[in-house]
Formats: sequence, structure tokens, C-alpha cells
Amino acid sequence: MSGGYIRRQKKGQHQVVHFTFAGQIDQKHADKWNAQLAEFKALLGHNLTGITIKGDDTPPKYGKMVAKKMKR
Repeated sequence: MSGGYIRRQKKGQHQVVHFTFAGQIDQKHADKWNAQLAEFKALLGHNLTGITIKGDDTPPKYGKMVAKKMKR
């Protein structure tokens, strides 16, 4: 999905939104993200049922392909 828009939903429905970050994120931006996320959680209350964050290293065999694609 591009743009990150959600739609109105009825009781019993749910929507899943994924964010994918690539490359280095400095502490300033991480702190801003975390502050905004706390605000977002407060705004949506019980409607926001879960947030999962997990970081993985890109396997070396794929790292070069990603770098080449980003140069285009």
C-alpha cells in the first residue's frame, strides 16, 4: 500500500498497517518516532490492539542487491 491511508471500518473489522524502514536511523529520529507513536496510541486508545517492532539485519547476499536498486 502506498500513502498509508486507512478506511472507515465497522465493528468487528480490522486493518493491518506495515511500516518498513531501511538503512540507518539515528537516535534523534528514533526518539521522534517513539514520541509520535505514544501520541498515536493515546489518540486511538482501545482501537489500537497491537504494535510489533522487530529489527533484522539484511543478509549479506541481499545487501548488495538493495544497494544497487537504491542507486537507480
